[in-house]
Amino acid sequence: MNRRRIALVLNIAALIAGVVGIVFRIVRNFDDFFLYYTQLSNVAAVISSAMYIIFFNSDNERVRAFVRGARYLGACGLTLTFIVVMCVFLPVGGADAAGKLLATINGILHHSVCPVLSIVSYLFFEEGVRSRKAVLIPIVATAVYAFTLYTLNFLRLAKAPYPFFEVYEHEIFELILWFVGMILLTVGIAVAVRLVNLKVSRKSAGGGNDR
Repeated sequence: MNRRRIALVLNIAALIAGVVGIVFRIVRNFDDFFLYYTQLSNVAAVISSAMYIIFFNSDNERVRAFVRGARYLGACGLTLTFIVVMCVFLPVGGADAAGKLLATINGILHHSVCPVLSIVSYLFFEEGVRSRKAVLIPIVATAVYAFTLYTLNFLRLAKAPYPFFEVYEHEIFELILWFVGMILLTVGIAVAVRLVNLKVSRKSAGGGNDR
């Protein structure tokens, strides 16, 4: 099976897992669904996987470029989700965090299964973004998300999905540091994901690429 076919299979698996997770999450609680970065990144990944599947055989370069950008956004978003959950929330929260994040169907799918499927597919089997400017896609998306949540919490229109969005519980400099840290982490992920994908793609091309 060539690289593109493997990517297709992984995207189909990611799409199914993502949709199942979204359905279970909505049934459990829809009110705060769109407040969480995890849910939004999984929605973006599901849409990007659907696009990859639909336009798998497209010869239209503009369409393929758009799909590459969408998949890049989905992969970066889920990478950030996976890293924060595994390296921050679980170590800090311990058993309680594990119960909340991994004990439900949507929890295990959205925090581990979907990220792994999507990230592995994009990094090692897909044709990725080419332009360096593409790194702005996940960075801008994350910045817009953060500004929106800070604003909604400040106006008391929505609760903070994560502690660092509690505007009234932190000093301004703390909020700024959290925001800067989030953006820097996103920048690092965006650059790393793009470079790893390019390196793998060039290596595969040197050995005889599929397309």
